[in-house]
Amino acid sequence: MKTQRKVQIVSGLLLACLAVLAWFAPTVHAQLPDKTQTPNTAGAGINKSLAQQTGAGRGNLTTPNSSSFIINRDPFRAIRRGRQIFQRKFTRTQGVGPLFGDGNGNIETDLIIGAGLSDSCASCHGRPRGSAGSGGDVVTRPDSRDAPHLFGLGLKEMLADEITADLRAIRDQAVAESKDLPSSRTVTKPLTSKGISYGTISVSRKGHNIDTSGVQGVDADLRVRPFFAHGGTISIREFLVGAFNAEMGMQAVDPELAVAHNGGKITTPSGMVLDGA
Repeated sequence: MKTQRKVQIVSGLLLACLAVLAWFAPTVHAQLPDKTQTPNTAGAGINKSLAQQTGAGRGNLTTPNSSSFIINRDPFRAIRRGRQIFQRKFTRTQGVGPLFGDGNGNIETDLIIGAGLSDSCASCHGRPRGSAGSGGDVVTRPDSRDAPHLFGLGLKEMLADEITADLRAIRDQAVAESKDLPSSRTVTKPLTSKGISYGTISVSRKGHNIDTSGVQGVDADLRVRPFFAHGGTISIREFLVGAFNAEMGMQAVDPELAVAHNGGKITTPSGMVLDGA
């Protein structure tokens, strides 16, 4: 009984501490207007315009106001700016936004300016059900499933890319060994990376016949796709270009993805190779 009483006291103290932290925690809003377009006395919204947030693009460590420069100088500011991009309420001139006033004006007297459409990721991926009429028909029903947190997505992306490289190296090794054997011989190798088994791959006829019927957990191209619940996208970059176009009506122009799409070869700053061939 004494032990049970101690557990109850400790549990009560923890709950009290959590309540205090929640009370003093800063408020985080799902969708944020642009204060340069909708100034207000409460000071609510994003301080910088979209052009200011975009800055000098990717740039490098010596390019002021570029993403590389900010990440290197102040990672916390970079995280905040990235989060606000996902929460931003866009305008029609930027791609998608409200018909009334195009998101510009006095939001304190014309509240409809802040209504928007499906103008940010938060409109669909916000608790409890996102914005009425937009969020409810995408991913928030019937289980109100939110998108995973953005922290660690880069590591997840590169881990998948490393596993892909390992699996394809095993396939290439099997092809090379098959070329040195008679056509009737078959080389079968286990597909394993990072301690995970992806089945087996078999190669015969001097490398001309690659049998992927034994592959498990990935497609026959051996590409690990870590994003979407069903695993359909290889990188967060590809995910965003598709989401802007499909859910928000915004055409994201990405020159490097366009080069890869047309058969070219691009290596991203993180080392991922986008080979259109």
